[in-house]
Amino acid sequence: MENQEKKFTLKTWMNILFWGAVWGIVEATLGTILHLPGFDGTGIYFASTAIVVPIAYCLMANCYKKTESFYAVYLMGVLAAVIKLSVGFIVGFTQKVYNPAIYIVVEALAMGSFLAVFRPKNVLSLRTFGAIVAANTVYQLAFLGIRAISGNNAFASYEAWVKTGEKYLFTMNGLAIVYTLAIGSAAFGLFKLAEHYNFKFKFDLNKFITSPITAGVLVALSFSLTIGLAAI
Repeated sequence: MENQEKKFTLKTWMNILFWGAVWGIVEATLGTILHLPGFDGTGIYFASTAIVVPIAYCLMANCYKKTESFYAVYLMGVLAAVIKLSVGFIVGFTQKVYNPAIYIVVEALAMGSFLAVFRPKNVLSLRTFGAIVAANTVYQLAFLGIRAISGNNAFASYEAWVKTGEKYLFTMNGLAIVYTLAIGSAAFGLFKLAEHYNFKFKFDLNKFITSPITAGVLVALSFSLTIGLAAI
């Protein structure tokens, strides 16, 4: 196993802050929108579990690629969870507040662990896709377990399993994987198209990501959006 401690340079920490803050912003904006009444009635295709979770996996894959450390992925998840928890300062620290934060940590633990197993060299690769499929399956099982502890036990009876267990473990899981594959395929196609036409990005993305100013602004923005939207 690679020496993960050597990976924790200033650039590693900036990547953790950058990708964790972006995850927090996605949760605060897209996650909030998908829970609005207009989207709640649209069914599973616009469910937060099917859309936001795959985006989170893609962000974690990028963090791993930039840092080559699955520990960085864990810490990125902890930051995103803390950002999510900040909603409690507005609505109170109830189960509806801390459970989503727990789910975020579980996502990060699952994805980071499977990235350590698959060790993809590129974000857009079959190894990354395999890590996402495995991580999301484990996450959905953990999600059902946490819900069971909270009083919504999908394992209590066959009827409860069919209604809730199969919905998340098979339907939601499958839909999230399909969305991930679609996003990854589109991104891969765009990169190949740019490569074919010898298009090169002049913007130094790595410098932008590892800038303390960028990290600080994004972390502040993520907390502000999360708390501000909760107050509306």
